[in-house]
Amino acid sequence: MSFLKVLAVAAKRGRATIRYPLEPPLVTPFFRGKISVDPSKCIGCGACARICPPRAIELVREDNRFVLRYFIGRCIFCGMCADTCPQQAIEVSHEFELATPRLEDLYEEVIHRPATCSVCGEPYLPRKLVEKAIESSGMEVARERLEMCPQCRRISTAQVIASSRLRFGSDLLEAGEVEERRS
Repeated sequence: MSFLKVLAVAAKRGRATIRYPLEPPLVTPFFRGKISVDPSKCIGCGACARICPPRAIELVREDNRFVLRYFIGRCIFCGMCADTCPQQAIEVSHEFELATPRLEDLYEEVIHRPATCSVCGEPYLPRKLVEKAIESSGMEVARERLEMCPQCRRISTAQVIASSRLRFGSDLLEAGEVEERRS
């Protein structure tokens, strides 16, 4: 078809495209755009970082804090992070106009205070995550264990097991001595 024929058809039918950016674009309800993380709901569990295919979300320990970092430039807008979040802290928006001249504008961060070990004082997990685990367990024994870093928890567990074996062994020895006296 020649250019003149196309021009004639276009003149008869009228405009076929949206005059973006002068008019708003058509966005369907199922359109997936930029995600937003609600800092008040996020507990820093890192489920979103583990499920993210392009690794646009990461949970890192920096100095004396945990940072959930979202890099928009790497995001493929799949929404798996929002589906996976146990706290529903992540929402997928319809926003797609994300161009910016500054690289810093493509990062969003949620900063979490760390929980410190009750034994050695080292930071080991985001505080909100530990509080949520304690709250959901409802057991005082779990509180003592959850307030320890993994290293101190291993040492404490080994000590409990060793002392119970010693007690169990001494109970067997005493039972054996009683049996010997009876015979």
